[in-house]
Amino acid sequence: MSPRSSVAPVVASGTASVMKLLVATLAFTGAYLGVEVSHSASVPARAGVSARSAPVRTVSLSSKSAPLVTAEAPAAGTITVDTLAGLRPCEKSYLIQGMVDNPHPESVVSYGWRLQRWSAATRNWRTYLTRNAGFAGPSQTARWRPSVIDNPGWYRAELSVSGGARLRSEKFLVSC
Repeated sequence: MSPRSSVAPVVASGTASVMKLLVATLAFTGAYLGVEVSHSASVPARAGVSARSAPVRTVSLSSKSAPLVTAEAPAAGTITVDTLAGLRPCEKSYLIQGMVDNPHPESVVSYGWRLQRWSAATRNWRTYLTRNAGFAGPSQTARWRPSVIDNPGWYRAELSVSGGARLRSEKFLVSC
């Protein structure tokens, strides 16, 4: 067997897979955008069956949607915490926002988020999640979308800005 004949089926098989993926991607994109595409356009005609007489199948796509959060930017010096929909049974997601002012707009200001959980055993707040970011410009609404999974309790968010004070949200209860 020559090397060329052993490679040809693999290349042909790969090409067929790529074509199937391309057709599936185009069908999904069309369905997502609301474009109706005839089933016969993506299925080659079979012997004895014309492409025009092939049955048309309707596919319904469904997804879980998160509520649209249109919360306004919080006032300077405050942190807001809004609940979002979680994907799992005991998953709670939040949109946490705070206004960050940059006293030197020509340079970068760094800020950090910390989600803290109350520990009844040690009777203090412990860090649960963190996130750091930054921007250049006069001011910006800092947003963070943390999730708490299978860990009910009391939480609060903290925003710390480089060269500035720390802001804390009111405590909130996460339950399943």
